Amino acid sequence: MQQLLHPLCLTLAVAGFLLLLWPPGHLRQDRALAALAGIYGCSALSFLVSLEPVWRLLDDVTGRPSTGILVAFCSVVTLLALQPVVLAHWALPPDEARKRARLCTTAGVLVVLALTLLFFQLTPAGRTTPQGFTANYIHTAAYQTYLTVYVVVYAVGEAVLALGCWQAARRTDQVWIARGLRVVGIGALLTLGYSAVRLADVGAALADVSPPSAAVENLAWLCADGGTTLTLAGFFVPTMAVHAIPRIRTWVRANNDYRNLAPLWEALHRAVPTVALQPARTTVTNRIRLWNPGWHLYRRAVEIRDGQCALGPHLEESVRTAAERRHRAAGLTGTELAAAVTAEQLRAALIAHRRGETPETPAEYADAGTREDVRTPQDDIRALLLVAAHFQTPATEQESATHGSDASVRP
Repeated sequence: MQQLLHPLCLTLAVAGFLLLLWPPGHLRQDRALAALAGIYGCSALSFLVSLEPVWRLLDDVTGRPSTGILVAFCSVVTLLALQPVVLAHWALPPDEARKRARLCTTAGVLVVLALTLLFFQLTPAGRTTPQGFTANYIHTAAYQTYLTVYVVVYAVGEAVLALGCWQAARRTDQVWIARGLRVVGIGALLTLGYSAVRLADVGAALADVSPPSAAVENLAWLCADGGTTLTLAGFFVPTMAVHAIPRIRTWVRANNDYRNLAPLWEALHRAVPTVALQPARTTVTNRIRLWNPGWHLYRRAVEIRDGQCALGPHLEESVRTAAERRHRAAGLTGTELAAAVTAEQLRAALIAHRRGETPETPAEYADAGTREDVRTPQDDIRALLLVAAHFQTPATEQESATHGSDASVRP
């Protein structure tokens, strides 16, 4: 049962850990997420070392049999200490949450030290397996103490988690977060079945009676791994709702804006290559950025503005006048009108730049008067998206040959 359920739990724990690990910078800013990442990481480690091949490899590396049980137990105690830290940062004021975190961390360190000292009091009994370790050692006083300390701490930690989740679920007004926390609470309660069986093992050894049957042993692992699965899955819900989904939405929005600005940026970059700090190397990266799309979007906006400045000497007043007249007749006003006219000015300026023409009557961009409303980079990106929506990339040689003062401003 253990070897069947552990890979499933390991997969879920690793997935949660990787989800929270990227991008790494946000963990420094959010202590709850950092603690939650620690929970998933410790859970993954506890399941990993309990797999028989890893268990045996750890024996060979350390030179001491069954070192995997120490690593597994200490990992579980660490995640038990981190679970109330997550809830504290989610539900309590910052100062109180920090006090709760220090208390839980200190308690976790003390228990880990106690388990480590007790483990080295055990007399090695040769190689064993994760499934057979308890049966081999349960009749020794050192292991009875070791297991009792661990099980009591485990039961108390899971009971505290269950109570904290139900209280936090009642306080939050976000439905999916409340549901996720209730699932965590149910999982925590289910793991108490594992604690009950392990305490029964110790009691049977002390009374010198037969230990619980194999069916009961399977029930213990079903409670432990099933409860852990629910706990990890339940924590996934608020993590996705509060952190992952907003990040995904931001990523998608940034890439959409990045792609929508691409035709305008490409036209300006061809005319003035020096505007690009880090030009895209392929057609794919010119339209989508997997890593840090927000920064690349910001750079694209800056480079478009630099290209506008470079084309400023090629602006013709007649182009602006004709474009304003036509777009006003089409019903455009305000910033939409300024964006549409600016798009046509850029189109005409690109053709004039290509031909080396200078204007008879210089002009300024129609959107120059609206830039006073631009207070943040996001405001500037929104303004450029309006320009890009109206921009038409000029044809190369054919349009240059037929270029005239009105040809560059046709709709």
